Amino acid sequence: MLAGGAWVACAWPAVADPAQAAPASVAAARIDGAPLLAFSVDSSWRMARASDPDAQRSATLELLIANRLLAGEARKRFGEAALWAGQRVGFTREVSIDDQLVSTLRSLYGKEMEHDLQQLPGAGLDSLLRPAPPLSDAELDTVFGKPGALRLDDSLGEAQLAQAGKLVLLRFAKPGGGEGSISLADVARRQNVQGRVALFARQRDFMQQQARLQVASWYVLDWSARRFGAASVADLRRVLADQSDVQALMRLHGMGDDQHAGSRLLDTLAAQVSAEQVRAYYARQRADFVRIERVRARHIRLPDEAAARTVAAALAGGADFAAMARRHSIAPDAAAGGALGWVQHDSKPAGKPGWLAHLLFTQAPGQVSAPVRTPAGPGRNAPWEIVLVEERVQGYQAADSESVRHVASRAVAREMAAAQLAALRAELLRKARIEITRAGMAGAGPA
Repeated sequence: MLAGGAWVACAWPAVADPAQAAPASVAAARIDGAPLLAFSVDSSWRMARASDPDAQRSATLELLIANRLLAGEARKRFGEAALWAGQRVGFTREVSIDDQLVSTLRSLYGKEMEHDLQQLPGAGLDSLLRPAPPLSDAELDTVFGKPGALRLDDSLGEAQLAQAGKLVLLRFAKPGGGEGSISLADVARRQNVQGRVALFARQRDFMQQQARLQVASWYVLDWSARRFGAASVADLRRVLADQSDVQALMRLHGMGDDQHAGSRLLDTLAAQVSAEQVRAYYARQRADFVRIERVRARHIRLPDEAAARTVAAALAGGADFAAMARRHSIAPDAAAGGALGWVQHDSKPAGKPGWLAHLLFTQAPGQVSAPVRTPAGPGRNAPWEIVLVEERVQGYQAADSESVRHVASRAVAREMAAAQLAALRAELLRKARIEITRAGMAGAGPA
């Protein structure tokens, strides 16, 4: 069970089988009086079991409750704009959540939806479509302006969207009766940057494709609302919105699926990490700071690619590296078999360029490198190098180095951020009034 919180078991009619599904629209829990429906819990549980067959329904319920509280607090503290400011996708928050909802419903109930589609007169979604007349150039001009007109971005203003709302791309029959339509505005509101570029380029095939996709999404939502109730579908959407906002909150704390993304909060915490904390982290995680201390190596310098390929083939066939260097290398150290001696980290071989040291430190010991053309401007003749690292000695980055300070301070900051988030979660659960109903304690929900 979740730690903290006021947990109250609510009355629910007894059932003969504890695993019997509760009605979709019944509350599995109430969080400060607001319901979390059984449909959302059971749908989320089924999704969890797809990746982990041992996932428990109770754990899913607990996660949804914690997400509801965390998401509400995140929106209150940061606002949706700040939470989603770091998103790399060009879709709005609402469109992203809608897409997640449709994808989730299709994943869980797609077979049943497909079965019902087969019962339609045309045995498929296409039978619902009612083609609309193609949009003329003049109609598109009222939305996008004249072709070739200078514009600052590919966004549509409210006046343009209002005009686009009058232009129907596709009509469709509703299975329950009546007719629906997809307008150019409907399509435009659901595009990312690439999609908006395609719209301004007047790609009519793209517009029609997007309209058809929206009809398919509409069918998924309509079928689910008729099957489980509109309130259940809306509640599942809120669960997905909670999940997205919690993921955004984690990103603000430098956690989650993209730990290398920027985080202002993490930057602030990292600046507060002391030298003592850096030293303590270095002592605990010294293995993370292993580096190549020095290598003993040889090289062969060839005048052109053809010669380099010939020598590389001979080496691949077992030829002795030092002997090939003495015979073919044009470097001054050819007589010494191309010996470079010991090359220290962050140093250059005597009289050799830095790029050669870099090549040596990226080469595995005992393996002859592929021929590498030396850096030179385009069109200039440049020699080729083949290197062999004979021995490699590892050491550790210096505890007081800048690289250690940077890595350690970020890692400590991430630990601090995780602790802050865990403390916030515990506090929210402690203060919330959480009521678990009989439906919340039941087994599987909608099949």
